[in-house]
Amino acid sequence: MGEDKHIQEEQAQEKRRRSSTHNAILAVVWVAVFAVAFIGLVCGLDQLAADDEEVETLSASVEEVEQEPFYVLLIGSDSRKGTALYTGKASEHAQLDQHSDIMTLMRVDPTTYTITLVTVPRDTQLEGRSDRINDALAENNDPAEVVEVVETLTGVTIEGYMMTTFTGYEDLIDALGGVTVDIPRTITVPDPSTADNVTVEKGDNQTLDGSEALVFARARKEYVDDQDAIRQTNVRTLEIAMIEKVLNQNDLDANKSVADLEEFTTTNLPVEDMAALVLDFVNHKDEVTIYSCTGPYDGGENKDGLWVIDQDSDTWAELMALVDSGEDPTGVVEEPKLKN
Repeated sequence: MGEDKHIQEEQAQEKRRRSSTHNAILAVVWVAVFAVAFIGLVCGLDQLAADDEEVETLSASVEEVEQEPFYVLLIGSDSRKGTALYTGKASEHAQLDQHSDIMTLMRVDPTTYTITLVTVPRDTQLEGRSDRINDALAENNDPAEVVEVVETLTGVTIEGYMMTTFTGYEDLIDALGGVTVDIPRTITVPDPSTADNVTVEKGDNQTLDGSEALVFARARKEYVDDQDAIRQTNVRTLEIAMIEKVLNQNDLDANKSVADLEEFTTTNLPVEDMAALVLDFVNHKDEVTIYSCTGPYDGGENKDGLWVIDQDSDTWAELMALVDSGEDPTGVVEEPKLKN
């Protein structure tokens, strides 16, 4: 037992060293800050200044950042803490513990300006385990443990994470000035912050504020089949809209958005380096390509009546081979269809 513990400690130290080595690479992930359309912790750090001198400095530092592709996990917690829906009762879901109900694996390639978003279905059950993958956050409230299980599922090394909560996400969207997306169905869901119902109307090019965007990201019972899979598609739709809005900002506004990121999310990524790289992406917005897909989501009820999704290692291997090579993974897993 003592030898095993020593080995585990050495592995943990090596992972920390590797993470430190890749800090510069992680900077680019800020481009998808708004890919966190769902739920994590508020950091509360001081905002970065947004004057011309700082923008010039950050732009100059882009040349010093490594240009290797890397992965980041975007996590949305379902915790009700800090909202009007919080009761503190252990018998109620997500009151004392939190779950990573939204997990989007993002690959960023700073050389080709390619961003790939892959949904990791929350109900996936790893082989040999009785819990679902979204339970990884519940025991210790540590997003690094969510990263580890997603690494096991996908077979790639994930260099960092971003996590946000219900309230943090609303504030982030509002700071951005809202997002514009197509809404396939009218949805009415309580806003956790107020407990009041919020309705998002069906229609193309609908501009949503933070509360409305959260409603669109959370809704699933309004759909007939593949409820959570459709919800995850909506989440990626929001993510892409957020990324594109940032890409179309000027340098000063993009620099301010880094400050908003720092305030409304929890991340292990270096914020100052992120600012440098987001400006690089903004200045090359016409070269940016965004791919979006889902991991396997077919599932069924287990013996305890709980909905679970098998690991499906073969499909994940096929999907991630395309993602890891920077190719378009669309179609490996068919997107869910919205039924009337």
